[in-house]
Amino acid sequence: MAVYFQATIELRAEGIAKFYQTMEIVLPIATAAGWKLRGAYMQRTGRLHTVIDIWELEDFNHYDRGLQAMARHARFPEIAAGLTESVERETTVFMDRAPYMP
Repeated sequence: MAVYFQATIELRAEGIAKFYQTMEIVLPIATAAGWKLRGAYMQRTGRLHTVIDIWELEDFNHYDRGLQAMARHARFPEIAAGLTESVERETTVFMDRAPYMP
């Protein structure tokens, strides 16, 4: 059964463009590792400059396998630098699909 995780990413205002550029690198690596991006949203209200990504995984171990694939990738230093520059704080929450979701 699939497991989902929500990454709530609070960005530095000056780092939004850098974050988007970095995610263009991250997305194909994560996808190749089997992660499925089910939603990516930028908040309009509440804390501004906050991104919420929702990913689908095979199981809890799939999260670790995806992170390992990212760390082994040749562009990891560039990814790490881009995230360090743009992200103020990230909160990750694991979720199950609610029974009323179609």
